[in-house]
Amino acid sequence: MKKILSTLLFTSLALATFAQQKITLKLAPELNKPIKYEVINKMDIEGPQTVIMDMIMHMNMTYTKVQDSLFNATGKYTYAKIDLDAGMMVASYDSSKEPTTEMEKAFATQFSPLLDNTLTYTMNDLGQIKEVDFPNVSEQIFDKSSLSSFGATFPSHPVAIGDSWTATTKLEQMNLDSKSTFTLKEKTAEGYKIELAVNITDEGGNSVGKSDGHFIIDPKTGVATTSTTVTTISLQGTSIKTTTDVKLVY
Repeated sequence: MKKILSTLLFTSLALATFAQQKITLKLAPELNKPIKYEVINKMDIEGPQTVIMDMIMHMNMTYTKVQDSLFNATGKYTYAKIDLDAGMMVASYDSSKEPTTEMEKAFATQFSPLLDNTLTYTMNDLGQIKEVDFPNVSEQIFDKSSLSSFGATFPSHPVAIGDSWTATTKLEQMNLDSKSTFTLKEKTAEGYKIELAVNITDEGGNSVGKSDGHFIIDPKTGVATTSTTVTTISLQGTSIKTTTDVKLVY
């Protein structure tokens, strides 16, 4: 019994000690080595018209270093599957198959720029995105703010388990502002778990939505291996709920 109690006491002290230790979170990806992401996106729109859209996309991403704390990220979408249900209109598109119906051909025309062009953006070692360029791709099929699903924004100072920090961003497509609160919750076998809570406001500062989710961060590279976010926005009588799951595919 004494041995069991001693073991439990030692384990508790070890966990408590680790929880008090401060760590520095930095992005340090392997350079010039493509990594593959799978993105699953589910969107429900309720309003004058109800729309349900499910998307599965694959992206190859490569990091190159520009300066000591600055990286270029290059993303290439390699696959897209979209299922759309808008009541009277139901349509699907799979980029791996040749379109046969007029609707599939229309989808192929709309989404082909996403697959034919290369996404590039610059970010620092805190995960803050500086510049985004996606030539020939319209805002209707690519929202710059969606890049936030690929990784967390890190604090500029060391943090311990339970510590929180904030970051603000602009949702340009919808002309909204967001304030994100990140919390380092725990270290798991998969990596550091960082929880996310976001308040979304309009130009007048009124809250119009929120996001909740989490990231699992590789302790060595600072790259998110998985993330889940659920975002709800209500504007002008329309409610939009988006669930996004991102994971590395090995």
